[in-house]
Amino acid sequence: MELRDAVQAEYKKSLNLARRHYDEGSMAKASVEYLKCAKFLEHLADMSPRDKRKELLDRSKKFREIAEGLKEGTVKVYTDGMIPPEEGVKKTPGGRIEKEKTGERVKGLILAEKPKIRFSDIAGLARVKENIKEAIVYPFKYPEEYEYFGVKPGGGILLYGPPGCGKTMLAAAAAAESDAAFVSLKGSDIKDKYVGESEKNIKEIFNVARSYEKAMLFFDEFDSLAGERSGSMEGHERSLVSELLSQMDGLEAKGTTKRYLVLAATNRPWAVDVALRRSGRFDTTVFLPHPDIEARKKILEINLKNKPVSRSVSLQRLAEITEGYASAEIADICEKAAMIPLGERIKEMTPRREITMEDFDQVLKGKKTVLASWYPKAVKELSGTGEGEMFRELIEAAREYKVG
Repeated sequence: MELRDAVQAEYKKSLNLARRHYDEGSMAKASVEYLKCAKFLEHLADMSPRDKRKELLDRSKKFREIAEGLKEGTVKVYTDGMIPPEEGVKKTPGGRIEKEKTGERVKGLILAEKPKIRFSDIAGLARVKENIKEAIVYPFKYPEEYEYFGVKPGGGILLYGPPGCGKTMLAAAAAAESDAAFVSLKGSDIKDKYVGESEKNIKEIFNVARSYEKAMLFFDEFDSLAGERSGSMEGHERSLVSELLSQMDGLEAKGTTKRYLVLAATNRPWAVDVALRRSGRFDTTVFLPHPDIEARKKILEINLKNKPVSRSVSLQRLAEITEGYASAEIADICEKAAMIPLGERIKEMTPRREITMEDFDQVLKGKKTVLASWYPKAVKELSGTGEGEMFRELIEAAREYKVG
């Protein structure tokens, strides 16, 4: 084992011990392990490229602050070793303890930002965008109007549909249109191998959202986190879904739906626990189909905008022959077509040339879209759930689906 790997392994070992000691109430032991974490990160910084050092040293500094805070009994920490915003403290010269501002502490736990992307940057999906505006954006922007008309905002939106068709981009755009912090997570960010830790992570994530004036929680790959509870599911997995249900109910019960809302995305809607789809949780399910011809033309325009494209390239023809492809696949086709003349220029030192229709034909030759297998599988899964009516749009899209 190389020295760097050995140091990294020791760091992870100390971090796990620190979390365990903290949960057991052994603050002195937790403090020692967090101090070790700081030292290991400093060693890793010494062995890392210059552009990585600052990040490692900043994290080391935070661990030293945590270790000192635990020793003095002035601080609590999240399960990943960061100080929560509502608990972060510092001492004044006179010894009085006061709360710190939340900003950087929150970022230490999860990514929370205001995205720059807007609905206008996303091709097609006009009806879907309007559904999201009604359920998410308008309650954020016009809370006084909802109050005046006695309409209760809130609930969540479950975005579902084939992979690579813009669910994550739409969620980010909804946050941007609402001027809200965007908290984006996947199931892998939340799940922990230690029993009980995943539930704590869920609780803390919702607490983080509550620390913002306006925040939007986005759970990607939602089915991996909120799968249907059944006898075959492990006990801790059922507990995780129950905690998520509890937190969703808490959003409604505490009357805070004007300040933070929830979106989730999945390629496997049939696997999401049905209890999460009742009123007050994910009230609205929105199907995101693969792009139609106008959307495909727009996607092509966006992805070829800054590329040297020959006038011989017909966007209309490209839009026609990419029928049945996902948005992400079309973007990838544009990238791969550009790589052909780029590769010639670099490897063979040929003169620069534009991207031609022949380049696109070469990329598309023998290429298969994942949606050709996803739609039949989705219909098969739904046929065994008795929820065909709920996901009627998916079934109809599958019936009409074809590849160009």
